[in-house]
Formats: sequence, structure tokens, C-alpha cells
Amino acid sequence: MGLWDKFVVLEGLDGSGTTTQLNRLASHCRNKATDCIRTFEPSDGFIGQAARAVLEKREKVHPLTLAQLFAADRREHVQLMTEELEAGKWVFCDRYLFSSLAYQSLQLDFETVLEMNREFPLPGYCLYLECSVETSSNRRDKRESIDLFEKEAFQRKVISLYEKAFTTLYPDGKDLYRINGEDSADTVFHNIIEILGL
Repeated sequence: MGLWDKFVVLEGLDGSGTTTQLNRLASHCRNKATDCIRTFEPSDGFIGQAARAVLEKREKVHPLTLAQLFAADRREHVQLMTEELEAGKWVFCDRYLFSSLAYQSLQLDFETVLEMNREFPLPGYCLYLECSVETSSNRRDKRESIDLFEKEAFQRKVISLYEKAFTTLYPDGKDLYRINGEDSADTVFHNIIEILGL
């Protein structure tokens, strides 16, 4: 088994349920005494906090600077995740480089963002929770705050950029798992557990 085989990334539109499933995965593993950590990007490190400040419109920077912040945060994050994986733990991550390709490429050239992220290892499992823009919008409407990219016009472009990212990084489709995010949270979770063998 390779080092990154226990690295699981959840991706999808804002409102697709990635955070809900991340938390359920972590709880499931704890209940079964399976070593794991739950994490997310941008991380809660100081670089990740800077990126989050931009997403939440508390700071404003050039799109290239934001993409660089994400890449710098990811570089530090990968080092931390490597230590956990070397200890034999599962690592469940809410968003990863696929999100950078889907979201930063809204304002930058796709190849520019790809080049910033070429050095990072691909996960053993990329779980893509597919749902419509309408569903994700309805779910987001229940939240108190809306971040920079949570607008329907952006989300429609994000879907196509996710597809471009997957075609580029997973030309044979291996390790990419598409899950119907329109299903109930319980059904989605059951599908994830089956895919991971947990």
C-alpha cells in the first residue's frame, strides 16, 4: 500500500455536503477505533487563515496572490498530512488541489494554477459529490454567510473546471469516485463507506 492510499479528499460545489461527510467519516472511524484525522483546506495554519480572510471578503488581493496563498498553505499542509499518513492513519480532507483548479481558474489561466499544484501528491481516493447548482444554491441559502465564490454563475463554471481538472489529473479515471450528492446524507455516507471499505 502506498503512503497516500489512505488520503481521502472530498470535493464538490459549495453546499454539496463535503463538510457533513467529512465529520461523519471521522466519527465513524473513532467509533470503530480506526486511527484518522479530519482536516480541510484552506487549513487553519497562518497561511490558510490569510487565504480564508480573502474568501470571506475581510481582505482583498490579486487573484494570482490568492492562488499562491492556497498553494503555499497546501505545501505546509501536505507536510503535516505526510506525518499522519506515515503513522498509519487515514487522513480525510475537505477540499484539496482540485478546488484550487476549479475555483482559482475562474479568474486565472487553468495552466497557471495547475503549474502551482503539480508537486502535490494525488489522494488515494478523490470523492466528488455531484449535485446541481440549484441544489447547492438551496442548501447555501440556509447559511448565515456567503463566501466570495458562492454565486450561481460562478458555480456553473466551477462544474466545468472540476471536469477539466479530473480529465487532466485522472485521465484513466482511477482513484476518482463520483457520488450522487443529491441523495440523502445517509445514502451518500453509506456509499462512501463502501468505497473506502470502512
